[in-house]
Amino acid sequence: MRPASCASCESALDHCHGTLIVHAAGPVECTESECFDTDRARHLFVADCFDAAGGCACAAPAARTGRRNRAG
Repeated sequence: MRPASCASCESALDHCHGTLIVHAAGPVECTESECFDTDRARHLFVADCFDAAGGCACAAPAARTGRRNRAG
């Protein structure tokens, strides 16, 4: 979803308005259904999967052991 005013859009920079979700095992996915490139540089927002609403099945073991990975 494109915001009303986006400097990156106005500058024609390649970017995505979604949030890049980084899973504990390393794979990534974007919350924007039309995102075609999950490169971190294209995403303003990057989050670990265990921070996503509802959590993530792959984050459960890390939550039990207290280990956390940092996205970004």
